[in-house]
Amino acid sequence: MNRMVTKRLIVFGGVIAAIVIGVSFFSSKPHMRETATQNKPVVSVSTFSLYEIARTVAGDSLAIHPIIPLGTDPHMFSPNPTQVADISKSALFVYNGAGFESWAENLKNTFPKSMQVIDMSQHVALEKSDKHEEHAQEGHHHGAYDPHYWLDIDNMIKMTQTLDGEFSKLAPAKAEIFHGNAATYIGELQKLKSEYTSALAECKNRTLVSNHDAFGYLARANTLENVSVIGLSSDEQPSAKNIADIIATVKEHGVKTIFFEEFINDNVSQTIARETGLKAQSLQPLENISEDELKSHQTYLTIMRENLKKLREAMECR
Repeated sequence: MNRMVTKRLIVFGGVIAAIVIGVSFFSSKPHMRETATQNKPVVSVSTFSLYEIARTVAGDSLAIHPIIPLGTDPHMFSPNPTQVADISKSALFVYNGAGFESWAENLKNTFPKSMQVIDMSQHVALEKSDKHEEHAQEGHHHGAYDPHYWLDIDNMIKMTQTLDGEFSKLAPAKAEIFHGNAATYIGELQKLKSEYTSALAECKNRTLVSNHDAFGYLARANTLENVSVIGLSSDEQPSAKNIADIIATVKEHGVKTIFFEEFINDNVSQTIARETGLKAQSLQPLENISEDELKSHQTYLTIMRENLKKLREAMECR
C-alpha cells in the first residue's frame, strides 16, 4: 500500500479514525463488548462494509458490534448460541440480505419485537447474478440477486444514507452528529468513485477473471466484463466445463491475470494460472478483512484503492 495514500486517509479526521479505532470491536472478548456498550444503544451488523459504515456514521454515539469474526469466510459463517444471544440484546440489527446470510433470514423472526431489523439489500440497487440460472440448475440456490452490492460505490453511498436515517431514529439527540459523519464519508466515497472512473477509462483489456463471482458490481460499475470460475457461493465446486470455458475466454481476450480471494481456496485459480501462464493475484471483495489488514489499519477506502492498482496493472490501463 502506498504509504502517502494511507497517511492522507488516516489524517482525514475523526470519521476515518473512528473506523480504525472501531475495528478493535472485532474481538469477541466479552469484557471488551461490555466496556464499549455503557448505556449506548447497541447496533449489531454482519458484513465488514456494514461495520465500517456503521462505525463511521455512529462515531462514539452508538456501540457497534460486528458479528462475523476476522478472517472468516462470511459465506460459511453461522452464529453460535452465544452470538445469537448477543445479537438479540441489540436495539438494531443490520444485515446484508439478498441471500448472503441464510442464518439471518432464519433468525430474524425469533428476535424480540423491540429490536429493529434492517435488511440492507432493500435499500440499494441490486443486480441479478450472471451465473444464477446456470447454478440454480446445478443445485446451488444463493438467490436471484448478487449480494455483493457494496462493491458498487453508489450502493455504499445509499447504505451510508440509510444508516444515517436509522441511527437518527434510534438516537434523535445525536442526529446532527450522524448527519455530519455521513456527509463526510459520502464525500470520501464520491472521491473514490471518481478515481475508479478515471483510472479505468482507458485499458487494453477489460475482462476481470476471478475464482469466485464476487466482483459483478465492481465490474458493471466500471464497464468491465465479469468472468468467474464458480458462482456466488464460495463452497461451490467448478465443473470441468466451467474451467475449460474460462481458459478459452482467457486466451480469446488476452487476459494476463486471474484474481482470487484470500479467504477461500485458490487451488482452481492457481491451476488455471499454471496451465495458461497467467499471473494469479489476490483481489479483496471486502466481505471481511484479515488480522493483517486490521493491524495495518485497512479500511474500505484503502482496500478499494489497492484493488484499483491491481486492476489497472492486470488490464494494462493508461
